Amino acid sequence: MEHLDLREGAIAFDDSGGDGSLVVMIPGAGDVREEYRYLVPELVAAGARVVTADLRGHGGSSAAWPSYGMQETASDLVALLEHLDAGPATVVATSFAPTAALWAASDRPDLINRLVLISAHLEPPSRWERAALRSMMRGPFAGKLWASQFRKWHPASPPADLDEQATRLAKMMADPDRREAVRDTLTAHRDGLEERLGRVDVPTLVLMGGADSHFADPDAEGASIAARTGGVLHVVPDAGHYPHVEFPSQVATVVTGFLTQSSS
Repeated sequence: MEHLDLREGAIAFDDSGGDGSLVVMIPGAGDVREEYRYLVPELVAAGARVVTADLRGHGGSSAAWPSYGMQETASDLVALLEHLDAGPATVVATSFAPTAALWAASDRPDLINRLVLISAHLEPPSRWERAALRSMMRGPFAGKLWASQFRKWHPASPPADLDEQATRLAKMMADPDRREAVRDTLTAHRDGLEERLGRVDVPTLVLMGGADSHFADPDAEGASIAARTGGVLHVVPDAGHYPHVEFPSQVATVVTGFLTQSSS
């Protein structure tokens, strides 16, 4: 694990090294960089240099930051890409994180040449969802509640280490500062994102699980995101919110194929 020291804290990341094309992966809110534990070796074997980074306040990143959200995460991503100085990069992002990846791509097209958006929540939580999340993420039982939900998001092919990963997240949220980080990231606004989508001019792959309970109609949600970003959609029919965890080889095949396509 390495750390990128920023003015307000430090971002943790792992770097596979090598001189292959750079792929930077950022996880969803309430998860950690190990989210990509099955996808990383597949992409490295295909010749990529893969970097996985924690969000601020999550995992190995420092715990207490003055603010969290879409623009802050985009700023951290840009800082990491500048630090790596090996791009332009493909950015892979899940759940909340695609909002930050798109924001960064609109600001710094010189740093990002492709996007992979997995189970993307481009819309903010509704008022009642925000209230429910804020209530759940307060107090000593937040981690256990989150871990319980997390286990349900792998409906078709739960990985062998699912309980281990859920326990890791529960322990992370035992820290009040990290609980606040998760809460504020989960409930972050999306103000200004829609206007920026038209500025993003890079090949984009939208990946959805066809059984993702986060969306009323995952196929339609994915089609909408693909239309708004000018991207292409791939749906893993039986997968939940983490298709790259449940079906890593299938997702790796789709992603590596996307990486080798001409960008013209």
